[in-house]
Amino acid sequence: MTGFDFTLKSNDTYPVPDGFTANAGPFGAVSVVRPRGEPGRAHLRQVLLSGPSFPDAEFNGGAGILPSVDGGRLTVDGTPVDMALKVQGIRKGSRRLELNFRGQHYTYTSNGFMKRAQLSRDDVTITLDTPPWKKGGGRPARHVSVEGEALVTDLTIALVLEEVNTNSLTTMGAILSIPGKVLFSGAQRDEGSPE
Repeated sequence: MTGFDFTLKSNDTYPVPDGFTANAGPFGAVSVVRPRGEPGRAHLRQVLLSGPSFPDAEFNGGAGILPSVDGGRLTVDGTPVDMALKVQGIRKGSRRLELNFRGQHYTYTSNGFMKRAQLSRDDVTITLDTPPWKKGGGRPARHVSVEGEALVTDLTIALVLEEVNTNSLTTMGAILSIPGKVLFSGAQRDEGSPE
């Protein structure tokens, strides 16, 4: 479907799980939740997406107490998405997540929680950002802009990643990961080669 915009509405009122709902333009209603674990138990580290026109999607695991792109797994419509975390330095633009799903290759970048994130493939770009007039006072709304002939699977991947910890793609995340890289030789991530 060619270019359109919509807004993500937060589900951050207790006891509703973390996540959001949206009317995703021509694809209709969608819900993304990050279920909370029982008090005193381990965190679930899971994100679930559902909607009448959307394939079911589930993200599980990763480093830390939240679902994370660093070591996590994504499944869309019962098919695993091949993900490779490329951390090639601390400069902006030197970190990305590369994904392959059913013959489509994607690149995902993020500037941090509630900051600009972008998923792209071929001539399709999905950008998520917080409008300046919505910043401050609780979890702000997120604006989603879709450019190009997007498929429902493109949007599914972008929306699931919105509820996943992407700190390893930020400058601070890259700096904080340096001790781990030295100690563990980057066992959980593909360091790629310098560009």
